[in-house]
Amino acid sequence: MIKAFLEYLFEKLFGGIYNLISFLVIVIDEFIKNFPKGYLAVRKIVYKQIYFSGVEALRLTVQLGILLGIVIVTQMAAFIKGLGGVNLIGKILLVAIIREAIPLFIAVIMIARSGTAITSELGLMKINGEVLSLKSLGIEPVYYIVFPRLVAFTISLFTITLIAAFVSVITGSFTLFLFEKVSFADFYDALFLNMSIFDLVLFSLKNIAFGITIPLICCFYGLSIKKSATEIPQMATKSVLSCFLYVFLLNVILDFLVLIWQ
Repeated sequence: MIKAFLEYLFEKLFGGIYNLISFLVIVIDEFIKNFPKGYLAVRKIVYKQIYFSGVEALRLTVQLGILLGIVIVTQMAAFIKGLGGVNLIGKILLVAIIREAIPLFIAVIMIARSGTAITSELGLMKINGEVLSLKSLGIEPVYYIVFPRLVAFTISLFTITLIAAFVSVITGSFTLFLFEKVSFADFYDALFLNMSIFDLVLFSLKNIAFGITIPLICCFYGLSIKKSATEIPQMATKSVLSCFLYVFLLNVILDFLVLIWQ
């Protein structure tokens, strides 16, 4: 009984991770075996996914960047003089905005906006027999359907997160100038003085990890749908919850690893 309980616990804790890693290995293997066959078709899907996940999300990204810059800087403006002045501002902005808030907020937006769409789209393709049709034509669905979405989603997530971080910093500098009369030169000197290679590495690692994990989970659940359309909302919900879980788990792991590295 204890053995069965331990096996069940292990399956719940690590079964999902094992399935996702196995699925990623399959995607990479199919890419190696099939590339550059169908390159033009795959590239077209990549462009379409970048437009949907990145370009169409640009407006929301800029709005989020502005709001985060204003909110975070406004909250700490009252404590600037007593807690270390401009140097502290640079450090807080790096940790609060660039390291943590922006990557997580953008990942959440991408999960809610594009993740559910990917799961539903692949689920409909599976139900309508499009996946089976691709196989009958000798086209590997994982290479044609999943791989382009992984590439496009990662590029889109990294790009719009970078834009959101840039907008937040710009907005923060204007907010500090208005509230505390901190000059732009002092602000940016403090920001770049506190910035290190670890901040850039962590920012990049988070975006790449989130960019691969989110579409991988959504494609996995989308292709897990069998015959019924009623499975689509169920799998979409499961994919969103799984994405949230793994994104926050990756965030904690990467923060911990970079702290050890420092």
